[in-house]
Amino acid sequence: MSTALLVLGLTSPAVAHAATEVVVVHETSTATSSGKTVEVACPDGTKVVGTGGSVTGERTTITRVRPSDDLTSVEVTAVEHGAGTAQSWTVTARATCAPGDFTLVSKSGNKNAEAACPGNQKALGVGGETGGGHFTKMAPKNNLKGGVVETSGNTDVTAHVICGTRPGLVLRGGTPTVVMTKTASKSVACQDDEQVVSAGGAVAGAIIDDVVPAGPGAVVTGEGTDAQGQAIRWSITPYVVCSR
Repeated sequence: MSTALLVLGLTSPAVAHAATEVVVVHETSTATSSGKTVEVACPDGTKVVGTGGSVTGERTTITRVRPSDDLTSVEVTAVEHGAGTAQSWTVTARATCAPGDFTLVSKSGNKNAEAACPGNQKALGVGGETGGGHFTKMAPKNNLKGGVVETSGNTDVTAHVICGTRPGLVLRGGTPTVVMTKTASKSVACQDDEQVVSAGGAVAGAIIDDVVPAGPGAVVTGEGTDAQGQAIRWSITPYVVCSR
């Protein structure tokens, strides 16, 4: 199933013993009525540990959430789907950034891809890109030993997993909710004094529009319609990786 594997180790000696606080940065594109890409960079002295992307407008969705090879930035691409829209819309790229040493692992496959973290490292964040389909899952594995990206249709997909260590790392969420509306959003929060590291999400019978870190947790938005654009029964599952 796998077609490619890339492992990149990123070391930041100057900040290896810096504070473990994470920050979330974002950048929004200009509003147009066509597909677009936007990039956001982490502050100096930090690296990307989590990714996120969101869109405005009907029948628009993210198709690429790509951390840079050196983990200093995140690019997000979004397109229109179905009948599209004549209205202007935007795409926003989000990055959760922290000081430290992290590893980017990328693996490609058909319809789904799973990338494993090396050694004792765990998945801090997951991004992905499709070869023409729509995301149906972009999330860490339950044991945080890697990440999974799945897409609709028979198309190539790449999982980008950011691996490393942080104190008290835990995955929350993973409980699906059945919905009967065209679009729906579900959130999951970190607990007590935990910090949000990254967001993830999955849908069944639908496509993912947004996956973003938000406030004390994460939000995933999906869209489920039939060929006539009518609402169907589908499910949506949010995930959030948290640390102390």
